[in-house]
Amino acid sequence: MRSKQLGALLSAVPPATARPASPVVAASPKARTPAAAPALPRGTREVPLQVLVPEHVREQLGILAAKERASLRALMLRAVRGLGIEVSDEEIRDKRGRRTMNP
Repeated sequence: MRSKQLGALLSAVPPATARPASPVVAASPKARTPAAAPALPRGTREVPLQVLVPEHVREQLGILAAKERASLRALMLRAVRGLGIEVSDEEIRDKRGRRTMNP
């Protein structure tokens, strides 16, 4: 790949780090309510989210994803739903196409 092509590709990719929109304030588990934050309108664009987790957690997530035949994205969105944040089934659905195997 020529350097001009590489430069064009790299400039088209969003940054890998998240920028907080506002300071995060920790709330006690009792203060958490499902209706606390308004839901974003459907069809809003997706943005990258990157987190560092302990290696053993990542390994267990990979095993669970394989067992459930789901993506890590789907697992994480279901976990977020469990915290009381509104996430629709359509948003959880895997974005990747599935190929069928012919016997």
